[in-house]
Amino acid sequence: MMCALVSTAAADTLTIGLYAPTAPFASTASRVELATKLGEHFSKALGVTGNGKVFARAGDFASAVKKGEVTVALVDATYLAAAGGNYTILAGAVRNGDTNHGWVLVARGATKVVDLKGKRVLVPGIGGRETDFVANVLFGGEVGKDFFAKIEAAPDTASALAALGLGKADAAIVPAGIEVPAGATKLVELPALSGPVLVAYGALAPARRNALVAAADTFKGDATVAALRPADPEAVKIIAHRFSPVVKHGPMALPAIRLLVGDLVEGRTFSIDRTSAAAFAAAPGR
Repeated sequence: MMCALVSTAAADTLTIGLYAPTAPFASTASRVELATKLGEHFSKALGVTGNGKVFARAGDFASAVKKGEVTVALVDATYLAAAGGNYTILAGAVRNGDTNHGWVLVARGATKVVDLKGKRVLVPGIGGRETDFVANVLFGGEVGKDFFAKIEAAPDTASALAALGLGKADAAIVPAGIEVPAGATKLVELPALSGPVLVAYGALAPARRNALVAAADTFKGDATVAALRPADPEAVKIIAHRFSPVVKHGPMALPAIRLLVGDLVEGRTFSIDRTSAAAFAAAPGR
C-alpha cells in the first residue's frame, strides 16, 4: 500500500498545513519549527517532496484547503467543529501524554467567576464562533452570552496570555497546562476537549489513508505536539454537538392532585343497602 502511494504521488509536493491557534506554542518560531518537522517527516516516510506551512488566520487556511493547496493538515479540533468540511481524522496531537486537554479560565483582579461579569475575555481564535465556544462548549450554557462584556478572539494562546499579562484584558480562556502571567490566577477548570488533529481533506483512498496513518505514528515533535497517536474519529463531532445552545427546561407544570371530599360527593346521592342480620348467622349444623 505504501508503494501504491509513492508511485502515484512521487511527482507531487505534499504540503502539511498547520492551523492550531489554541495549541500553546511558545512563539511563532516554534510553530514554524513544528511545521518544518512535519513536512520533513512525511516527506521521508512517504517518499514524496514534502513541506510544512503555518497559517495564522482561519480565512487563509480555509482558502488554501479549498484550492487544494493543502490536503493534509494539523488543525484545531475546535476549529473543525465550528467550520465543518470534508475531511478524515488520521491522528491526534499528543501533549502531556494525552490527545484531550482541559481548559482553564485565567483572570486578573478576580477571585471567582461572578467577578468577571461585564468584563473583557480573550480566547484563542477558532474561526469566528468564539462566543458560542465559550458559552456553550466550555460553560455548557451555565454562563449566558451576555455575561461577559466581550469575548474576543486572540491570534493564539500565547497572544491571549500576553495581553492578559499586560492588563489589556480582564481574563483569558486557554488550554490547561500552561504557565499563567504574573498577577493572574486560575479561577476555574473547564471541560477537556480534543486537541489538534491530523486530517486529510477530500476523498481518501484506503492505501493513502493507511500510509498517512503509519507515517503519523512514527512522528516525534516537541513539547506542544510530542507525537501523533490514534484519535477518536468522533472527537470533532462531540465538540460540534456542544456548539448548539443548551435548552434548559423549567420544572414541569403538574396539575394539583389534592382533592377535597366535598368535591367528590357534591351533587351525588349515596345509600347503603341494609342486609338482615340473619344472613350472617351460621347455618344449623355448621
